[in-house]
Amino acid sequence: MKITFPTNDLKGLESQLADHFGRAATFTIIDSETDELKVIDNSGEHFGGRQSAPVLVVNNGTNVLVCKALGRKAIAKFVELGIEVYITEELTVKNALEVFNKQELRKATESEACADSKHH
Repeated sequence: MKITFPTNDLKGLESQLADHFGRAATFTIIDSETDELKVIDNSGEHFGGRQSAPVLVVNNGTNVLVCKALGRKAIAKFVELGIEVYITEELTVKNALEVFNKQELRKATESEACADSKHH
């Protein structure tokens, strides 16, 4: 299973989680079966790209997204694409991964989407 975390830097497990999915500078992807870690740039629409950030993440093999916050459109797109989304309050990839592995995170729902309408 590949788990993606929206991040602000290139520090791997020590990367800081981005406050908002679509505005993350990078995505840190961990393969839970091989422990392989990969970081990709966010080339989604918010950064001048032509595809949505959810599609970018899915195209990199993601099965699960763990993030601090995201909008209704992103949640709906992930549901449409069959990707599970979990919300965390952790600050780093390492800590969020530990909590995810303990199955202590809640699934994202539209009611938890960011209320900042200028981005969604």
